[in-house]
Amino acid sequence: MYDNKDNIEKLIRITLLKCESWIKQGHDGMDYFIDPNDGIEISAHYGATHTAAAFILWGKQTGDNSVFEKGVSLLQSILNRWDKSKTLPAFHYDFNNLALSMVENLVVDELSKQIRETVLSTNDSNHDTINWLPMRWAVNKARKQWTTSSQYDGTIDRCKKVIADATNADGGIEDRLPFGMSFNLQYDLATVAVMQYLRCEGEKKELSKELGFLLNCVTPDGDINYLGRGTNQIFAWGLWIYLLSSSGQVDACRLALDYLSLHLPSMLKNNNLMLNKWEGNEKYLWWDYHYASVYTAHFLLWLVLAYRDIDKCVILPQYPTSAETGVHIYRTENAFVSWFEGRKEYLAEKGPVIAALWTKRYGIISKGTFGPWQGAFGNNNIFEDIIFKNFFGLLEVNRNMDWSKNRYIHKIIPSLESAPKLTIKPIFSSITVNEKDGKLEITFYCEKKTEYILNIPTFSSDCKLLAYINGNPKSICMVESIRNQYDWVWINQTRSDYFSSIEIVI
Repeated sequence: MYDNKDNIEKLIRITLLKCESWIKQGHDGMDYFIDPNDGIEISAHYGATHTAAAFILWGKQTGDNSVFEKGVSLLQSILNRWDKSKTLPAFHYDFNNLALSMVENLVVDELSKQIRETVLSTNDSNHDTINWLPMRWAVNKARKQWTTSSQYDGTIDRCKKVIADATNADGGIEDRLPFGMSFNLQYDLATVAVMQYLRCEGEKKELSKELGFLLNCVTPDGDINYLGRGTNQIFAWGLWIYLLSSSGQVDACRLALDYLSLHLPSMLKNNNLMLNKWEGNEKYLWWDYHYASVYTAHFLLWLVLAYRDIDKCVILPQYPTSAETGVHIYRTENAFVSWFEGRKEYLAEKGPVIAALWTKRYGIISKGTFGPWQGAFGNNNIFEDIIFKNFFGLLEVNRNMDWSKNRYIHKIIPSLESAPKLTIKPIFSSITVNEKDGKLEITFYCEKKTEYILNIPTFSSDCKLLAYINGNPKSICMVESIRNQYDWVWINQTRSDYFSSIEIVI
């Protein structure tokens, strides 16, 4: 019999062993959590605190004193270095404060007192990225419990208000305010999962619509993290398992664990932070703030909490009947399409775009649009042409005029040469989806009169794609293969042409 708790434990144990291998003793005798790719502890982030908390929680739950003591030793080293670490420019106050507060009551009095003094004297983060606010709420709740002081109520109330302002009528939660800047599934579910943790800790918060929105987005193969800046990153998955486990979503949790179990071992083996087979030291399509040790430790902590809090605070999901967030889901027995209207801050979240495509015949055909792009957090690991080809949609084509080939100009200036030059850019056109006679039809509509290439990345080379312009067939050729965040994908393209709409039939 399949048991979710047993399978969560299996994932915990292989992840714990990996994190344990990254704990090293420094020349100063203190423990450090060393990133396997960068060779140093990423002390401004939260890998060390989350590993220490996970070890302490797991050791306490299972009676494994060896694991518990390793967590305590790492925690003591973190606290001894805290004042220096928190001066680092990218110090993640809310993450680190939360991890400490989670284990304050599990350690001896002297260490418990040190945790309290540390968290009480450490600032909150100074920005309103939405998925950080439930953590800030939880930390200030702990501070209030420790001190019985009402001075923390203002911060808690403000966190609640900003989260509420960022929550759309369909249950989707923005990544940033004002509306229109950023949305992705990873940070939406992170916000909901930590609010569920708060519910499990006694807070009153209704999350039926928020959970229903996320469950509606799950692909038939079990993926939740295919849209936006967080695509295929492990950061989402501990939180997702926690949300499903603690809220009593038995079947959805089973599907998520099945999906995760297929991909996690290779990720851990390769020191990656995406659920694929690529080597982590390549940092292929990683964002600038990515570290394998940090995201793996975060995943471990939330898995441990998922094991502890299973069925603790049940939620009855309410599925959306509208799409204020801009995520549209088409789901039938034979097809699943997720398309997203888009946001303006990151190329990975612009739209409208096809975010995921599945059919009963071919399985998952396409997901994982775009990737890191120049600008905020997207400069260090980009492959420019790969990012543009990792897009299910239209590419506008512009070639330079080669005057040297004009026979009159060539006769006058025979030495004239024009360097060949091509520019392509993604076009975000409106999209319609329907099924007819057992075939899935996706139509893109274009307003601008220019040349376009239809570009379709597919995981299968056997997927039969047909294109029509004004009812006339347009050939699609398989032209190359690239790697995206998931796997090798085949790039299928039409020759460039002028059209106002193009229909794809699968």
